[in-house]
Amino acid sequence: MTADKKPYLIWLPVALVTALLSLSIFYTYYNQQVINSNQKIHQHAEEIRSNVSELLWGTIHGIDIGLRGYALIPEKRFLQPLELALADKDSLFQLVEKDLLTQNFPMASFYQFRDSLDAYIALSMRMKDNVTNGQMNTFIKELSADQGYGLWIMYEKFSIAVDDFENAIKLQAAQRSEAAINNLYLVQVALFLVLAPTMMLYVYYFRKSLKVSHELAETEAARSELVRKQNEDLEKQVAERTNALRMQMGIIQSQHEELTTINQAKDKIFSVLSHDLRGPLNNLQNAIIGFRHNIFSPEESDDLLKKLESNFEQTNELLNNLLLWSKSQMKGISLDKQEFDLSESVLDLTKTFSDSSQAKKITITTSSDEHLPVKAGKAMIEMVIRNLINNAIKFTPEGGVINIHAESKENSAVVEVSDSGVGMNNETVDIILNKGYVASTPGTNEEKGSGMGLMLVKEFIKLHHGTFEIISKQSRGTTIRFSIPKN
Repeated sequence: MTADKKPYLIWLPVALVTALLSLSIFYTYYNQQVINSNQKIHQHAEEIRSNVSELLWGTIHGIDIGLRGYALIPEKRFLQPLELALADKDSLFQLVEKDLLTQNFPMASFYQFRDSLDAYIALSMRMKDNVTNGQMNTFIKELSADQGYGLWIMYEKFSIAVDDFENAIKLQAAQRSEAAINNLYLVQVALFLVLAPTMMLYVYYFRKSLKVSHELAETEAARSELVRKQNEDLEKQVAERTNALRMQMGIIQSQHEELTTINQAKDKIFSVLSHDLRGPLNNLQNAIIGFRHNIFSPEESDDLLKKLESNFEQTNELLNNLLLWSKSQMKGISLDKQEFDLSESVLDLTKTFSDSSQAKKITITTSSDEHLPVKAGKAMIEMVIRNLINNAIKFTPEGGVINIHAESKENSAVVEVSDSGVGMNNETVDIILNKGYVASTPGTNEEKGSGMGLMLVKEFIKLHHGTFEIISKQSRGTTIRFSIPKN
């Protein structure tokens, strides 16, 4: 079915239903008018019959009764029925004539009856005069002639004609009413025959419209779902690209930080090489020149050799620390884990500092678990402990005390080095913990250093995923504590 035929199929039944409804309303109204008209016709017919009957009983009988009563008793009061009949006769005839003319009644019989009645009235008036004049024989003779019989015959014909005419009018009215009712039935049947398919057609198109609406809704829902998924995919792609950009930015930032660290390491190496190595090398050069020219006495030579030996040890420590720190900054150092006894390492390392501690009359005590097995980078951890002991001796005055403690706590090994030295202020502690490097300061006996020891300690502890803590107060000593996982 093409699209241009659908409106025709829809609106044609609507037009037919509208026309039939209008026709049904018209016939309903028309039937009511017919019913009202029939009621008026019936009422009018009954009024005509009543008036015609009144001509009989009110006029003819009134004349007969009055005339016969007056003949029996010739008193005027017995003429009253006659007088009343004659008084009402003209108005009654006019009323009947008007009604019959309104209905198009054939008036010949009416006029014949009226003429016969007028003749009978004239006869009755002569008979009344006969009674009044005492001419009873003449009265009886005219009464015996029974001239009123012809009047009765004329009335009977007129009455029958009126009844037949009124019945015919009623029949026509009934036929009109029946025809209107039949037409209304036909219209209602036609209305039903058109309305039923129309309703079915509308139901069909309504259900089809619902189906189309449902399909459109499903299509719209599918389209919305597709758009939503596309948006989600797009957002996911944007998020992935954003994350990729962030990762790239992170890599770039990390590379930038590494480059910055490398530059700082380079600057630090150059600074240490230019400052901390220049002094010992100059001293060595001066000593060589002095020995070559024999300008030192034996006592001066012994003192100078001791100083050169001390400078050599400090320079060797500096170079070792510098090398290890540089390798850690360049990601060139690896963690070679092995199992060893940390308590044993603490005792062995403490013994290596006996000469330097005795030189400053410093007492070193140790308190460790009997056995403290760990799996870690042994060389790194021993380097950490050496640096901590060396710093403690460096910044502890003569006669001071250093305590070294190692113990096991849950899954960690804890090492603590405490001294009664000069201590540090909070600012210095914060710099060491957060920035790592702090400028080297001379020890209590003017011992020199590079300031790199604690930097190495932090790097190596971090490499072991351990913790590093400093507790210090100026003039009251320092406690440095670190922990590493035992496994």
